[in-house]
Amino acid sequence: MKKTLQPLLPLGLLLAGLTAQAQQQAQYSQYMNNNYILNPGVAGTEDYIDLKFSYRTQWTGLEGAPRTYYASINSSLGKWRSQPKRTMHDRQRPFHALGGIVYNDVTGPTSRTGVYGSYACNLALVRSIRIALGLSVGMQQFSVDGQQLRFYDVNNRAASASSRALDGTAGVWLYSPDFYVGLSGTQLLGNTLDFSYAQTGVSTGGSNSLRRHYFATAGVRVPVSADWSLVPSVLIKAVAPAPVSVDLNAKLKYQDLLWGGLSWRATDSYVALVGVTYEQYALSYSYDAGLSELAAYHGGSHEILLGLRLKKKAKVVCTDRFW
Repeated sequence: MKKTLQPLLPLGLLLAGLTAQAQQQAQYSQYMNNNYILNPGVAGTEDYIDLKFSYRTQWTGLEGAPRTYYASINSSLGKWRSQPKRTMHDRQRPFHALGGIVYNDVTGPTSRTGVYGSYACNLALVRSIRIALGLSVGMQQFSVDGQQLRFYDVNNRAASASSRALDGTAGVWLYSPDFYVGLSGTQLLGNTLDFSYAQTGVSTGGSNSLRRHYFATAGVRVPVSADWSLVPSVLIKAVAPAPVSVDLNAKLKYQDLLWGGLSWRATDSYVALVGVTYEQYALSYSYDAGLSELAAYHGGSHEILLGLRLKKKAKVVCTDRFW
C-alpha cells in the first residue's frame, strides 16, 4: 500500500499548491501607492510616466514562505498632458493610456509568473472629476520545481511541471484631486490550468480553474493644515470560497514629501508604512505584524516599493495628485 501511495505524493503536493494559488493572488500592503496593480483604469491618471518596482517577502523565518517581485509602468498618450499651460478645453478632453506589469510570485516549490499589457480610456465627467475604463490582457504561468520537493523516501524523485493560461482584468476608476473610487475584477476569464504529472500520467484537467477576484477601493484627501493632509482609504477583496477581506488604511502626509501610515487587514495583520518623495523619486517601506495563529511562527512581512516619475518634457512634475 505504501509503495502505491508514494508516486501520488508529488501529485498531491502539486495540487495543494495550485489550489492555494488559484484562490489567493499575491498579497500586497502598498497597493494604495500603486493602485494600477489592482485596476488597469488607473493607467495614465498622473501627469508623467509612472514606473514602479516592488519586492515583498512574507512570513519571514518560515521555509518556503511567499516572495513576490513586480515591475509596472503606465502613462497617458499624447503631449497635451505635459504642457505647462493647459486650456480648459484641454483639461476636459478624453485621452488614452497604456501600461504594463510583470511579476513573479514564489511560494516554496511553486511559482507564478505573469506578463500583462493594459489600455485605458479616460473621460471628463465635470470640471474636476474624471472616469477611466481599463482593460488588461496577459498570460500567467504556474510552475512547480520537482527538485525542491522532499520525501520520506530519499530515493523518490518528483518531476517538474508548468502550465500557462490566458488571463484578463477590467476596472473602472473615478477620481478627482481630492478622492478616488475604483472597482475591478481579475482573472475574469476563469481559464483552466492543465497539469499532466509525468510520474503518474494523471492530468489535473478542469479542476484548477483560475478564481475570479473582485476589488472595491476608495480614498479621500483631507487637508489638516497648509502642510499636512490625511488620506484614509479602504479596500474590499472578494474571491470564492474565501470570506470577504477588508483593509482600512490611513496615511498622514507632510507637503507631499514625507508620510507615514497604518493599515488594518481584518483578522490577518496590522501594517506600518512610511515613505519619502524627492523630485521624481519615491521610496516606501511597510511591515506587516500578523494576527493569525501562524504569527507565532514567523517574523512578519516586509515590502519595499521604489517609484520613478519620468517627465515627458523638461518641467517641474506636478505633485497635486500624489496619494
